[in-house]
Amino acid sequence: MRIWIASMECAGIAEAGGVKNVTFSLCKEFRRAGNETTLFIPVFKCTEWDSVSRPDKSQQTAEISICGRTECVTYTKGVSVSGKFSIVFINHPCFAEKEAVYTYTEHEESTNPEHRKGTGHSDCLFMDILFQKAVCRYADFIGCGELPDIIHCQDAAAACIPALAGGQDKFRNTGFVVTIHNAGPGYHHGFPSPQEAERLTSLPQEIIMKALNGNTVEPFLLAAAAGARLTTVSEKYAEEITDPHNCADTDGLSGIFCGRNIKIRGITNGIDYDLYDPSDTEKSLLPYEFNPGADDFSGKYRCRDFLIAQLNSAGRDGLPLFDGISVHGSIAPAKDSVLVAYHGRITEQKGIKVLIDAIPKILEKDSGVSFMLAGQGEKRYEDELAALAEGHSGRIVFFKGYSRRIARMTTASCDFIALPSCFEPCGLEDFIALIYGTVPIAHRTGGLTKIKSGETGFLYDENSPETLASEIELAADLKRSSPERIKSMASYGSRYVTESFNWTKIASEKYLPFFEEILRKI
Repeated sequence: MRIWIASMECAGIAEAGGVKNVTFSLCKEFRRAGNETTLFIPVFKCTEWDSVSRPDKSQQTAEISICGRTECVTYTKGVSVSGKFSIVFINHPCFAEKEAVYTYTEHEESTNPEHRKGTGHSDCLFMDILFQKAVCRYADFIGCGELPDIIHCQDAAAACIPALAGGQDKFRNTGFVVTIHNAGPGYHHGFPSPQEAERLTSLPQEIIMKALNGNTVEPFLLAAAAGARLTTVSEKYAEEITDPHNCADTDGLSGIFCGRNIKIRGITNGIDYDLYDPSDTEKSLLPYEFNPGADDFSGKYRCRDFLIAQLNSAGRDGLPLFDGISVHGSIAPAKDSVLVAYHGRITEQKGIKVLIDAIPKILEKDSGVSFMLAGQGEKRYEDELAALAEGHSGRIVFFKGYSRRIARMTTASCDFIALPSCFEPCGLEDFIALIYGTVPIAHRTGGLTKIKSGETGFLYDENSPETLASEIELAADLKRSSPERIKSMASYGSRYVTESFNWTKIASEKYLPFFEEILRKI
């Protein structure tokens, strides 16, 4: 098959959320399986080139009609060094000036106070549609025999492609797939009105009106109306976003999906073990090697000791380890202390308020539990975590900001990781934790239900501070009374993830047969 993947982000090129990992791994695995695979992605100011062969200096130019004017985009080509798939880069000033894929950075706010850090780009819809129209226009530069069999669109920022390509004869034999990575509020990239949708997309009103959610025009509904097949990133999340009782968590989409009988196929994400392999320090970015799946945990505890020593170093502010990280609080755990991690976005969706309210309850009741927290996101919660850590210095450290090395060291250094997400389409942190021998304690929702409670981790139902505190206390007690059981869970969990959720298996057994099924029906 010839497969095009359209995505705003890809691991090693332009990174933001979990979409980057899915994009890279699918491109790599489709290519490995013998499919002609091409990634389409914009060139941002933050684009990294180390993992890409330098783009071909030759450029192709297309004129794109948008918002009543003509914009010129150029295409340059490259190849992923590690994934071996082709890349078509889409160049335009609206992408090139952005320091992050979806939101403004602290530096951008310093130069323009209206561009507040963490908020979405003011021209995000223009960026989305320009990118998607450019993907469709690229077909004009290739021969009929090179047109794609499948165009796989990643999340809302690419979900309009089926509608934009609809009715064009060149795509008559192409199947379209749109994967919903997050249907939560704030992730829809919806148009505020039918008039704005028409101004940006130039789609006919009759198509636009089929995608209404109130007065908002939804890209996922445009895709469904254009005949695209919708998928999402876990079987459980597919159930949840087609359940009308979950309208609050989907901004009303689940009720529309249900009412229109729109089918969404759940395909649980995999994980690329090679990117995290704890037995190889160059890949893991950890200071010591270990292998939980083979019952080798010694390096895990050496990583813990290393991080704590660096954290407590008088000259830590000058250490490269903490570049870009604001450190709040500290930990000085006793030898038999239980360490609990949190790593992820500091947002409402991730249940961060539940965790913030649970921690004091745990600290008051159990003097042997300490916390390592890492991430960035909503300022109000960042500030609450910083204050909490400063107020309990010695038992909490909060690494505010993002560093791949700090994120991995935080997770690998702890016994457990808390995942109190209010909803979770798939979840990657539970996978990473298990690869590093860290047992997850998670709210039973969405993709987190892939955790086998009592075997690879612990799931709880009511997502309240009291319930989370109780689960962490029970897990800590079990760690102290039956350390071999926790170690056995961690060892089995590492093997379970690598055997059942590797991307080679997901691509070959789930996605490619699904694509073939679509093509048989065209």
